[in-house]
Amino acid sequence: MLTLEIPTTSVPQLANECEVDGLTPANSERIGQVLAKMWNVQPDEVALLKLSGTLLNFVYPEKLKQVGSIPLNTTTSVAARTVNTKRAEALNNFVGTKHASVFEAVNLGSTKPKVIQKLMSVPVISPTGVVGVIQISRKGATPQDAGADFTPSDVQRLLSAANQLSKCFK
Repeated sequence: MLTLEIPTTSVPQLANECEVDGLTPANSERIGQVLAKMWNVQPDEVALLKLSGTLLNFVYPEKLKQVGSIPLNTTTSVAARTVNTKRAEALNNFVGTKHASVFEAVNLGSTKPKVIQKLMSVPVISPTGVVGVIQISRKGATPQDAGADFTPSDVQRLLSAANQLSKCFK
């Protein structure tokens, strides 16, 4: 995994800096780090997925790129639902929601993978339509261990960030 020292960067500034090269591994890492800092979560609790045809592919975290893609017709995928409905949502009881859990089983560096308890999922929309999904999760053994619930204000902030970052999703 890349380890970069992340200066205090605003989302608009980061979006402008990443626009030319798109979601390179370094740019994806920077975006993941900035979003993690904004929601006070660990970097592995941020996911960036890019739409390619009828598949969503992870671009961050890096380790999830090799695990596979998410078809848009998958009925148990929150990310696919986010693309299909073009709606943002917060799921503060995510562990109780029927979802594809194969990606949660991937060890992203901790000694034991933690369970996603809470999740925000927002579409990344460009002038041409949906180009990806950004998800912020809170992981832990229990919902209480994972931290505070996501609020409507959190969802609006993430939607705003996704809107600004859409120029990077090429």
